[in-house]
Amino acid sequence: MQLIKTFLRLWWLTRLPRRVHWRWWIGVTGLFVFSVVVMHGNGLELSPTNRATAASSFSLEEWVTRNLGAKALSGLFDFLPGQGNSDEERESALNAYFALGNQVRRIEGSIALSVAKDRVGYKENQEVIAIEQQLDDLRRQRGYLSDMVEQKLEKTVATVLRHNDLDRNWGPLKPLFPPVSFRLDRLPKLIVVSARDHIATLEVHLLKPELSITDRDLLEATVGPDQNRSALVIGLGGLATFPSLVSNSQTLRSSLQTIIHEWLHHYFFFHALGQSYYDSANMTTLNETAADIGGKELGDLAFVAFGGEIPPPIATWLDQPLVDGDRFKFNKAMRETRMRTDELLGAGLVAEAEAYMEERRKIFVDNGYPIRVLNQAYFAFYGTYAENAASVSPIASELRQVREASSDVGQFIKRVRGFGDYQSFLSYVAGLP
Repeated sequence: MQLIKTFLRLWWLTRLPRRVHWRWWIGVTGLFVFSVVVMHGNGLELSPTNRATAASSFSLEEWVTRNLGAKALSGLFDFLPGQGNSDEERESALNAYFALGNQVRRIEGSIALSVAKDRVGYKENQEVIAIEQQLDDLRRQRGYLSDMVEQKLEKTVATVLRHNDLDRNWGPLKPLFPPVSFRLDRLPKLIVVSARDHIATLEVHLLKPELSITDRDLLEATVGPDQNRSALVIGLGGLATFPSLVSNSQTLRSSLQTIIHEWLHHYFFFHALGQSYYDSANMTTLNETAADIGGKELGDLAFVAFGGEIPPPIATWLDQPLVDGDRFKFNKAMRETRMRTDELLGAGLVAEAEAYMEERRKIFVDNGYPIRVLNQAYFAFYGTYAENAASVSPIASELRQVREASSDVGQFIKRVRGFGDYQSFLSYVAGLP
């Protein structure tokens, strides 16, 4: 939903009973605070990582302010009679946008694999520089289409969320809140800092999206050894600012899943689950994994609404052999890597664990998976998502039990939103039939 429409609706709601419209004002204010404060973390603490990344830092406040205005302007023209785009125009833009995206992903994948194999950054690789120029042209073409594509996706996603009873029972209108609002854009990078002797996230900081691979290598080499820590600069798929930030390099299906994943973070923000996000590592994982499960299922419902076909489910990857014929099993190999790394670190063999991870990284690259760095920070980041093969958390299976006991995905989301601590969640799971 476009921001100007939200504010026009807010103005109209002031004519309704006070118990209805005050929630909207508080809610929009809360989402703005969530964007520029909660997502930004503790910006007042100047750590060595802050100092090392200062020149490359990404201003979340500036992005939110700029894009709130952009969404408002886009929504204004769409709202005025005769000024909006037709459904046919939006459909055409959507098809062209994701067709260009296929080209972008192929090129980006080729670059990533080349760099992962050769460990050579942009500045030393002339072929990569030439390909980057092609990418810039494709990105500009997509940029002209993004407003119409966002409008089309927002409308469909909002419809799916309503159909799953995730609108609000605030009087006769039952508005969808938070509104679905996002921008398709290049995402900032994220530097993740972990301990070396165990896997744990110590710091995260947002960095500029255009940061080159050479610069990422330099930051990792500076931040990690300087503090006897492990560091990794990594790409993101989405960020729950308001409007949320969604990567413009995904497929239609992945985009829809990410849009709803980030919307669920907005939704949880007004419930106990979201408000306890930073209380513990388990609560962070519970938040992220609940958003993952809900985002994938609701995203697939939206994908079907666009005429997409969902492939049949495959066997659980944990039950599959590492190699099936000529096919390398990434998930199983990654889980084995994580478990062996934990064993080595648990025995105090830090150098041996790091050497082992580098050996395994080369195996992944040889099998077509462009992992540039595999270290403690890698596992600290991906381990937050309990359904990811890099995680050893039991939270995914626990949430799956809640999902199986729920009549639909909407009921699942409304059940998990109320948990403000991990122990109460475990007690609930233990009581399931």
